[in-house]
Amino acid sequence: MKHTLKLAVLAAAVHTPLAAAQTPAPHHSRAWSANVVVPQSRVLHVGAGDPRVTITAVSADIVVVDGIARTALLVDVDNRGTLPTEAELLLPLPEGATVTGFDFLGTALAPSTELMAKSDAVATYESIVAELRDPALLEFVGTGLLRSSVFPVPAGGTQRVRVQFEEVLAGVDGRWDYELPRSESLAVDVPWTVDVEIRSRAGLADAWSPSHDLEVIRRDEHGMRLRSRGPLGAGALRLSVLLSDGPVATALFTSANPDGPGGWFLLLAGAGLAPDAADVPPREVTIVLDRSGSMGGGKLEQALDAARQVIEGLDDGEAFQIIDYASDVGAFSHGPVVKTRANIGSVREYLDGLRATGGTDIDGALQRALSTPPIDGFLPVVLFLTDGLPTEGETREHVIRERAEAANAHGRRIFTFGVGADVNAPLLDAVAVRSRGRATYVRPGEDVEVAIGGVFEDLSGPVLTDLAFEATNEDGEPLARLVRDVYPDLLPDLYRDDRLLLLGRYTTPERATLRLTGTRGDRTWTRSVAVDFARAKVRNSFVPRLWAMRRIAALEDSLRQKGADPNALASLQHDPRFSEIVREMLRLSTEFGVLTDTTAFLALEGTALGDEDAIVVAANEVNFKNNVVRSGDVALTCQETIHSNRAQGWAGAECTVADERGRRVAADTIQTRQGRTYFRRGGRWIDGRLALRSEAVDEPDRVVVTGSPEYVALVAALSAEGRAGQLALEGEILVERQGETILVRPADSALDGE
Repeated sequence: MKHTLKLAVLAAAVHTPLAAAQTPAPHHSRAWSANVVVPQSRVLHVGAGDPRVTITAVSADIVVVDGIARTALLVDVDNRGTLPTEAELLLPLPEGATVTGFDFLGTALAPSTELMAKSDAVATYESIVAELRDPALLEFVGTGLLRSSVFPVPAGGTQRVRVQFEEVLAGVDGRWDYELPRSESLAVDVPWTVDVEIRSRAGLADAWSPSHDLEVIRRDEHGMRLRSRGPLGAGALRLSVLLSDGPVATALFTSANPDGPGGWFLLLAGAGLAPDAADVPPREVTIVLDRSGSMGGGKLEQALDAARQVIEGLDDGEAFQIIDYASDVGAFSHGPVVKTRANIGSVREYLDGLRATGGTDIDGALQRALSTPPIDGFLPVVLFLTDGLPTEGETREHVIRERAEAANAHGRRIFTFGVGADVNAPLLDAVAVRSRGRATYVRPGEDVEVAIGGVFEDLSGPVLTDLAFEATNEDGEPLARLVRDVYPDLLPDLYRDDRLLLLGRYTTPERATLRLTGTRGDRTWTRSVAVDFARAKVRNSFVPRLWAMRRIAALEDSLRQKGADPNALASLQHDPRFSEIVREMLRLSTEFGVLTDTTAFLALEGTALGDEDAIVVAANEVNFKNNVVRSGDVALTCQETIHSNRAQGWAGAECTVADERGRRVAADTIQTRQGRTYFRRGGRWIDGRLALRSEAVDEPDRVVVTGSPEYVALVAALSAEGRAGQLALEGEILVERQGETILVRPADSALDGE
């Protein structure tokens, strides 16, 4: 169905009246100018000669007030040439949007616009593919379109264009969903910045972007402000706003599997409101400090400053304990003590007297911290710090891990801090995650005090504890067969301004109730979400990709934890049981574009695709080598990759790998497009679902040439499935559709007879 776009009359920068909105003309009514500016993608250059016009910056200011979204785009267009040149704007718009303003902020004449509904926009995109042989805009099939009049870009200068539009966001089960169309192949040299302001009279629980990393600048019970962390990554910007609904608001997203009866789900829980004082248990914080000789040189002093900061930050009536360890284990008191003015002075003196010397008895320190009974009615938390490996007492990694789990009968949440690279990261990670805590790694040169202080600040005001999840039928009976591979398997506590992403698979398209329970003060909290999986669509591709990240992290971590036992380590390379885990990781990595340290070699163009057995052998070798090393930069990077995939909150268009510092960097040989992953090998992009099948890679079922009638039919078929943007990749593309492998070849590289 066509939709109507209206244009409000505004003044141009020189205060001349804006040309009145006119009836949309057919897309072929006038020729393209020398340069077609598409802010969400790039500049399309028309005709011969070296292109001189570029997009140098785009800023998006988005304001959402009570379900009405207003978007203002400011686009800077530069001319690097010595002569003025013409350009025009082509702007994909969300369906149902209303244009309320359009200005050239420069010397251009009053602008006019051509407004196209979705069906007319499709014809325009197809005409660009045919005339300019540029498939980039196929990603926007399904949106509306605005086309501006031609405007000049001065020689060596900048023309600034401002577009404003608004839309009514659909309310879905207590949330608003916003989407700004952008290309998944957006050039990295087109920096986008985004600023989002949200206000709701009804109260706001959370605002979450499944597509990009947005930083929260300010929030209160009725509003939030977010902005992009640096230039915005590629892909459409998505945002979901959860309205307040008790202590925790929830939202459900589903994505059907196009190849089977099941699919994936994501249950989002946002804790935006401050808990009632009566529902907040006082905290009992045990600070465990490594004072071994390696903590000298300033690290111990940073840790002591952090301990002082934590104790000062406790509320009156909350409790603390200091445990310090080296070759021996010491403590401030026999057990946790309630904070008073008198004992604050005593603990300061105790901390001032600690010195760095001796070995590292990690097991002894953990046993002391976990075995001591907590104060009744308090929430017991452990902040455990170390900068090295166990050298005293029990030193076997798998035994320390098992003993810590067995000793934690009181359910203390353990937050571990590994300082420097010489720590056993798999051990610290396992101890933390299995207690509903989390691990933090402080790289050399980073501040220990800042790391501990940041975690402690996050732990103020638990909203829900002891969270659990289950799927039931309408009668409340568990449906264990319906959901599989749910992550995290042990749910963490939720604190104020905290967020939980619960991801899993559903196996059959049936009705169910997804139930989340927890403890709020001394009461049980329950939230039930009814769902009919039979109504799930093949959309929300971020859901299966985020699930795949969790699944891969769990599989890789299971191998890492097996490697803690020297007796099991030797079998990791050749045991068929472990090879099956690696094979599953490879399948998920190639299908969803999620790389780990075990599968990162897939990003290398020299790695041949198609031979699954050979790739499994290579991955097994990488996994074994990584598992042998339990500390140092390699071990730390491996565990940080697992942590990143386990905790990733958005599924951007990029596929990343870890560098030597553990930072995630984009792999330019891998691209995601509308739920599919493509690997570049030479001048050809290969669908990840074909990457492990030699016959599909070497012998496609047919060849389609760009611009041919077969190509037009393929574009139409993929458009109907929301996949036309996959043809926007440059060069040859090997795609899979309904079991058929199709090689799409540009016309200028097609071979005779094909």
